Amino acid sequence: MSYILAGVLCIPTALSKAELITAMPKAGGDYFYIMRGFGPLFGTIAGLSAWFSLSLKGAFALLGMGAYLSIFTHLPIHIIAVICCLFFIILNLVGVKEAGFFQVLLVLGLFGILLCYVFLGAKNIKPDNFSPFFSCGVNSVFTTASFVFISYGGLTKIAALAEETRNPGKTIPLGMISALAIICILYAAVLIVTIGVMNPQTLKETLTPISDGAYVFGGNVFKIVISVAAFLAFISTA
Repeated sequence: MSYILAGVLCIPTALSKAELITAMPKAGGDYFYIMRGFGPLFGTIAGLSAWFSLSLKGAFALLGMGAYLSIFTHLPIHIIAVICCLFFIILNLVGVKEAGFFQVLLVLGLFGILLCYVFLGAKNIKPDNFSPFFSCGVNSVFTTASFVFISYGGLTKIAALAEETRNPGKTIPLGMISALAIICILYAAVLIVTIGVMNPQTLKETLTPISDGAYVFGGNVFKIVISVAAFLAFISTA
């Protein structure tokens, strides 16, 4: 519910940004739009705020990659995170085109694996794991939504590339809205399966819930596959 709520809260932002992109398809994203409306000072503040928010999202993703890779490498999480960070810096220095192609491959691979996870795991869901529902009250849903909101943090950042996109007035708004709908549904489906197949106490203690959920109904092989998918998800986020 928290992921769905966070996705719904993103709708006004996505629609507003889509309208701005259609009217002013310029590079710069938040900085350009706010600068045009309120002046350079507020534009600079907005630009720096966007940079800090993306840095936080990137740090979150890098730590997630460290957690999953530590399963196989047994290295400290922060060491793996630093190595991954350096890899992405080098990749982006090589060229935006190469990084974009790499991103497309990641997303396609991730979607395929997660869809398999959802369809296979749905057969093994235990309804008792969802009882009691809302055990901590509705307030906990809103609190959790504030934490997972970062999962949608990159949704509107594509506006920064409006000037470099073919037919941005149509392509980017359609991509943003489609991505929001698809990701919101996929987040909810993956979490429903994960909660439904895992013991609540195990779910509470693990740092790799999706991999552990895959192990319940797919064994070690599927656990490794899902770990790869989770790693790909964090890469696409970073």
